[in-house]
Amino acid sequence: MRIAVLFLLILFTNNIYSQDDKSVEKEVKSRFDIPGYLKLNFGLTTLSDPDPSIKTNLFPSRSLDLYYSKPFFLSDDFSFNPGLGISTDKLSFKNDITLTNSINNDGINQTTIDTLDFTPDKSSLKGTYLMLPIDFKYYFGSGKYDKGRFFIGIGGEIGLLLNSSTKVKNNVNNTARQTKIKDDFGLNQLKYGISLQVGSGNFNIYYKMNLSDLFDKNNLPQNIDINPSINKIGISFSIF
Repeated sequence: MRIAVLFLLILFTNNIYSQDDKSVEKEVKSRFDIPGYLKLNFGLTTLSDPDPSIKTNLFPSRSLDLYYSKPFFLSDDFSFNPGLGISTDKLSFKNDITLTNSINNDGINQTTIDTLDFTPDKSSLKGTYLMLPIDFKYYFGSGKYDKGRFFIGIGGEIGLLLNSSTKVKNNVNNTARQTKIKDDFGLNQLKYGISLQVGSGNFNIYYKMNLSDLFDKNNLPQNIDINPSINKIGISFSIF
């Protein structure tokens, strides 16, 4: 009899602990159950119709985007996806140049493309933007919403320049030196463009074409006749 009572007590205690463990597990899961996706974009940045004085290297010219997106399904196969995030575009110059800002005799800030008197290891221009992307996706095949289904998406985005900088790296007497300068360098404060996406589930390949110019039309660098715009191609996936 005592053995039976002891057995029942052990079984009852284990049942209580298992229920507590499940409740804790559910609580932990609920903390990370965000109604949307945190996404990373890795891409290559190119200039469309660049001025001959600005040449860029393809692979060192990269972009990185981190943003949150929440899908709203208008039907089983069609979704509207607004988002908010940070985008960084880097242009690595092929020719030995960098951008500088100076004040002219009239007290006006002037951006200049300077030719360096040495060949740098790296010379780049970087801009960071607060972005608002919006896209529409159409899903193919059977399934519930976006779970592993192939899709095609089109959209657009608009961004506000947060900061920008140039960086020049070189070696002097076998010593690495780096010069970084923060300024606006005549960059357009507002950028906007369109995008195309093809993928499955939370992974896709994208192409983005900016409709805005790289530089402000009222503050073009000296001796620049063509104001280029940025295009990007890359991959996108969800962190969670």
